[in-house]
Amino acid sequence: MTRVSAVSILALSAMASPSFADVTSEEVWNNLESYLSDFGYEISATETATDNGLEVSGISYTAPLPEDGGTMVVTLPDMIYTDVGDGTVDMTMPESGMMEVTITPEGEDASPTVVAVALSHSGLLVNASGTPEEMTYESRAEEIRMVLDSVTDEGELLPKEALKTSLSMGPVAGTSVVSIEDGLRSVSQDMTYGDITYDFAFTAPEDDETKGLFSGTLRGLAGKGTTVVPDGADMSDAPAMLASGFEVDASITHQGGETSFDFQDGSDRVTGQLSSDGGELGFAMSQEKMVYVLSALGQSVSMMVPDMPFPIEGKFGEAGFSFEMPLAASEEPVPASLSVLLSDFEMADMLWGIFDPQGVLPRDPATIGANLEAEVTPFVSIIDEDAMEAVEEGEELPGELNKVTLTDLVVRAIGAEILGEGEFTFDNTDTETFDGMPRPEGQIDLTISGVNGVIDKLIEMGFVQEQDAMGARMMLGMFTVPGAEPDTATSTILVNDQGHVLANGQRIK
Repeated sequence: MTRVSAVSILALSAMASPSFADVTSEEVWNNLESYLSDFGYEISATETATDNGLEVSGISYTAPLPEDGGTMVVTLPDMIYTDVGDGTVDMTMPESGMMEVTITPEGEDASPTVVAVALSHSGLLVNASGTPEEMTYESRAEEIRMVLDSVTDEGELLPKEALKTSLSMGPVAGTSVVSIEDGLRSVSQDMTYGDITYDFAFTAPEDDETKGLFSGTLRGLAGKGTTVVPDGADMSDAPAMLASGFEVDASITHQGGETSFDFQDGSDRVTGQLSSDGGELGFAMSQEKMVYVLSALGQSVSMMVPDMPFPIEGKFGEAGFSFEMPLAASEEPVPASLSVLLSDFEMADMLWGIFDPQGVLPRDPATIGANLEAEVTPFVSIIDEDAMEAVEEGEELPGELNKVTLTDLVVRAIGAEILGEGEFTFDNTDTETFDGMPRPEGQIDLTISGVNGVIDKLIEMGFVQEQDAMGARMMLGMFTVPGAEPDTATSTILVNDQGHVLANGQRIK
């Protein structure tokens, strides 16, 4: 029997954890079908009943490409569902098989591109239990491996050396719970993927002097998250999809890794190595807001580039970037935030020697970072194309800025340091006092040290002339108050309710 279905190799390797109710092979297969059908995939497969379960063969699914770009068809190896006898079902695949991805652009004369990938695994097993309304899974594998087998473009088979790529992961283990309630399908996952090893290499078919490779290892990769998908969601219509209840909240972490690369274009060549001690990527999205978090620990880089006689090297202790932004229109203020950090950055002495060969400037690790938290009132949804077009044409205002709080401001480098924090509210009814900008009210407090010492060293190096430095020192004196320690100062910039700007009590506007 052939029927419309939905399934994915990734779904098989990402399901998890036991329950205490009976399920059948047919119910488990239907659960996977409907789960991925909610993402807009249309699949054909042949189901064959066996003595103790179900065999699903001829699996393929079709998905439209964005912006009417054509279609993508993916074919997968057979899947075997076995009723264990205790009310649970084991899901397995052949230890080796082939996956094909066929991409066909729009147009009568369009020629498809076919990518064949060899799949293999060791010990891959997924056990499903529970009920059709709340199905739980437990998965494990010693290793899962994917190797590019061939690429056919416009009817021509590319040479093997034109593109080589492989990826392996393991050991893999984790849990997943798929539940259905009130027209919403919720999927919660907690997976560990072990170590990820990847290799990518290419050679231009008509120019063997244009080539490159990219390979490395990522250790201890793990991911967890929850996705809520409404029945019949249209993934091509983001506003409607989010309005109907789509949500995602997921994070991926790793415990460090190394990457090597080597790219050549004729006589020019770039080589290098990257390494890190760990990192995290987080993403959350709902009708109300979007959150993005990226961080890395102990990152280092070493590169050799054309026209440089020595490597470009650098490292930092921690780097981070995050933001939270509202997506929906609101009549009341809602939170938004932005955070950046690059701490303990160190540059190789050879690079320092280019502009400071005598070692005049301190070469202590540098840090820069700040956290901004805000309250804003968005008048339009930023994922509504019509509303944003009206904003771009000046027909609508995007929203109001109501409050900004600055914390953890730090700039530390070459012997100087600036620390700060502050808070401002904004009167959006007054846009005259500050030339079209809502009138702020509040203050920022700064602590400064080592600036005069840096100026002295720049004069010694010949980068700054004495007369120019005098102007900089006078400007610094106008906006700061000397601190208790040598070469330190403080500054308080205040904007009062009348729109007056004061620096340490002295009005400057």
